[in-house]
Amino acid sequence: MSRYSSSSRARMRVSFTCMALALVCAGALSACGPGGPKPKTADDGGGNGGNSSPSSGITVLAGAAVQNASVNGKGSAARFDTPRGIAVDAAGNLYVADEGNRLIRKITPDGTVATFAGSGLSVTRDGTGANAAFADPTAIAIDSGGNLFVTDAYVIRKITPTAVVTTLAGTALGNDKRSQPAGIAVDASGNLFVTTSVDTRRFAVNNNRLATPAYLEQGNAFDYGLGVESNTLAPRGIAVDSNRVANVADLNNTVSYARAGSNVLTHLAGASGAVGAADGASGVASFGQLVALTVDKDGTLYAADARNNTIRKITVDGVTSTLAGRAGSNALVTGGLPGSLANVAGIAVDANGMLYVTSGNAVVKIVP
Repeated sequence: MSRYSSSSRARMRVSFTCMALALVCAGALSACGPGGPKPKTADDGGGNGGNSSPSSGITVLAGAAVQNASVNGKGSAARFDTPRGIAVDAAGNLYVADEGNRLIRKITPDGTVATFAGSGLSVTRDGTGANAAFADPTAIAIDSGGNLFVTDAYVIRKITPTAVVTTLAGTALGNDKRSQPAGIAVDASGNLFVTTSVDTRRFAVNNNRLATPAYLEQGNAFDYGLGVESNTLAPRGIAVDSNRVANVADLNNTVSYARAGSNVLTHLAGASGAVGAADGASGVASFGQLVALTVDKDGTLYAADARNNTIRKITVDGVTSTLAGRAGSNALVTGGLPGSLANVAGIAVDANGMLYVTSGNAVVKIVP
């Protein structure tokens, strides 16, 4: 079953055809460049190996997978500590919830990392830039105006393009890990979608305050694969596409969607309750734990599967494949796909279809 109507899918096919022709032309020009195709190499995740711009593959944009610290700089000179959520703006700048450092970091398209907001102190404090503070920043989303929304312990923070940080009123979602916000997305109307370990909610935002939520799903928190109730945070990805369709890694460990304005989730991909790494059609695929989702302009979903350390691709018809990483591997190996990924935590896609993933303590770029 597709998330879109036949008319929407027809428009997508036209867009796809135009884009495919452009890519063919671009590829032909690239192939005629001096020296021909460049070879891909692998590295240990330190950012010193791999081709800087492969035709398809994995490269390190910033940081080093196996080294944690708080260092601003360019490319492999920068350092993060357990980076989690990631979002990309219209200009191609990335914003990362650097959980271990309790900072929001900004990465320009050339890989230069700077601290955008936060002091490093483990408190919740509003302010501008380094005068603000975060307790536990994890997931992050960005709206069309460049405003960031960050899940921070049991509240949600808003950060303007000028780095002014405020706490949205009425956002305390509970007092245990099951009700801590774990995933966040924003639609074109400014509604926020938030996952916890026990539910998925949609909030309207009015005057910096969250309205009473509508629930897309409610249930108990279970540790995937164990079948027992868990009192720990279980991140679940959520993403909203250009048609305002909300896509969620649901409580059944599958992927479902809700159309704009609807509170009803419809199954898209995955076998309910299954835990695994199988690719295939809608009811055949299985996932480990989809901790983050992103969606491109054509409606294709990409998921960070933390248990498998892979990036999964899900079409609008629910067909799942593994794009990057090898199930069971936890070392970052760059170069041609599928490569191998360190612990994956966040994912974002830019307007050109390039993917960015937090992997170990690095941010990697994946060219599909």
